[in-house]
Amino acid sequence: MTSEETVVRDKVAFDHVHRGVRFVATYLVKPKGEALIEITKDGTLIKSVLWPAYKIWNIPAHADDIVTDLEAGLHEAGWTGFGSVYAQEASHD
Repeated sequence: MTSEETVVRDKVAFDHVHRGVRFVATYLVKPKGEALIEITKDGTLIKSVLWPAYKIWNIPAHADDIVTDLEAGLHEAGWTGFGSVYAQEASHD
């Protein structure tokens, strides 16, 4: 999402937490037909993206895949050649 885009929020469609990662989908008045997906962990915004409103229910359905991909990406980004500076939390599942 660019800073030039005007986003007008409507109502929250869902607020879903999976493995410590929070997914909030908000329907938008503007841009029409879109929803704002905000992904946070420990209160820190990880990703914010516009998503077609009719497809938002795929997000919680695939939350486990998304969290795994995010953690893999964080692990890769933290790679030092000897290990990763990213410490994953123990699974509570």
